[in-house]
Amino acid sequence: MKTTRTLIASALLLVATLSSAQMPAALRDANAPAAGDWAKASTILRNAIECREPLYSAKPVLAVFGLTNDSLDGDHKLPEALTVFGTLKVSSISIFQGTEEEGSSYTVQPLGAKLADVAKAAGLKKDGPRYVRKVKGGIVEASEPQPGTVQLACIRGGGHE
Repeated sequence: MKTTRTLIASALLLVATLSSAQMPAALRDANAPAAGDWAKASTILRNAIECREPLYSAKPVLAVFGLTNDSLDGDHKLPEALTVFGTLKVSSISIFQGTEEEGSSYTVQPLGAKLADVAKAAGLKKDGPRYVRKVKGGIVEASEPQPGTVQLACIRGGGHE
């Protein structure tokens, strides 16, 4: 009985060690950002946030997010602050890429900006509690989902054309 417990404990320890082992350097670094990736990715991300072009899974974008597949969905911290609409600084982005019927969205929270500042910088007009501007293929929207939290989104498809 004691031998069985020791054997089980040893097996569990081995499994835990193997499951928490670091990924081999060759695999870990295979998708590490290259020197020029942020410069390329920042342009692609800026165009998406400003609703100029749809976001696509280009290699530089995947690299700066540390992704190994083409799915950009989720919340991503940017390697450094990105300036959008000329004056708004953002440090992270939330991406949703749905079907054509669901649409896609790229949402950011401008650092230290008030809703009126965001609306002015993005050229938005008041529409109830939010500010919007129609663009080809979607809308740019600024809102304050909760007091003190301002968000800016590009919403494409899903009936927002």
